[in-house]
Amino acid sequence: MGESMNTTDLEKSTDYDRLVTKFGLSYLRNIMKRIKNPHTWIRREIIFAHRDFDKILDLREKGKRFSVVSGRGPSNKIHLGHLGVFSVVKWIQDEYDAEVYIPLSDDEKYVFRKINGLRDALYYAYDNALDIAALGYKTKITHFFVSTKYPPLYEYSVRLSRYTTFSTIKAIFGFTHDTNPGAIFYPIVQSAHILLPTIEKGLPVVVPIAIDQDPYIRLTRDIAERLDYFKPAALHSKFLSGLDGKPMSASKPETAIFTDDDNKTIKRKIWKALTGGQGTLAKQRKFGGNPDKCVVYEWFRAYSLRSDDDLKIIYNECKSGDRFCGQCKKELTKDIITILKEHRKKKMELINKIDQFFLHDVDMDIINKIAEHLEKIVVNANE
Repeated sequence: MGESMNTTDLEKSTDYDRLVTKFGLSYLRNIMKRIKNPHTWIRREIIFAHRDFDKILDLREKGKRFSVVSGRGPSNKIHLGHLGVFSVVKWIQDEYDAEVYIPLSDDEKYVFRKINGLRDALYYAYDNALDIAALGYKTKITHFFVSTKYPPLYEYSVRLSRYTTFSTIKAIFGFTHDTNPGAIFYPIVQSAHILLPTIEKGLPVVVPIAIDQDPYIRLTRDIAERLDYFKPAALHSKFLSGLDGKPMSASKPETAIFTDDDNKTIKRKIWKALTGGQGTLAKQRKFGGNPDKCVVYEWFRAYSLRSDDDLKIIYNECKSGDRFCGQCKKELTKDIITILKEHRKKKMELINKIDQFFLHDVDMDIINKIAEHLEKIVVNANE
């Protein structure tokens, strides 16, 4: 599997050239001619590298189908960073008629002590599923499942566990003797998530991930090779900043905007965002700003309604001193409020249909609680 790097090391590194070399990745720009209608994240190189996506394209060009696996650890609400990733998954489904599997990893959040009980995770799992499905996924080829509610997953995990060793897992993830056994076994469960479409339907898999999740892909590819399966491909994204310039985190609400944030909260969070502007308007006019180090501009690129031409104008006006941070924050706030208003409407429309997406029975009592909460959010959003 090559030289290892644990997730702690990865999270500290934004030297993408080094990571591409170290992990044996390829730049996506080298195969861009084969991607006819690229998602904005691909076109803008937010998703910038890949493992074997060219092989996935080879299969599709021969008329063969493939699947996408992209999961969520349900410990909180969905924020814009999550929606961005799942908009890419939705694009893959539309562009290549790909079958999508979305594991909701309540087990992960429990064993890593991110939640107090599995019941708490179940609420967030269904709420997250509604947010994701609201992006417009197709029911017949989109499959959600909660890890602890889908019995075949345990069988697959046990089968896969024979094809790796504790030494390998320890080396990749940096586990110690103090790590609980559930956390140690979880990478095998994650491999079962990734290989589920291959095991059940013989479908090759591509996984869109942030680059800090690459260790899971490397482990799964090693297991797949030993089983003579198609090794899962991956699309790697760069790290996207939270509003404070640090990594966005669902556990740090001020770094992100969530789908149930009201308009006042959205405005307040964006108004506090780190920018690349000068300290005063006079200095901004004289020296210009630095959009390359501006979270607001980064969010324009990743989450707003702006076209590529709009982004060029914003970038140049900032650099020349003809645009001020307040203007950008005002425009970004308007964009996100517009996006989330429409998103909540679509989410509400799915309340009575969400069970059609799941591979197992859905707890409708929890769905009804989510509906009650969502109705309040829609009513209060504009206050």
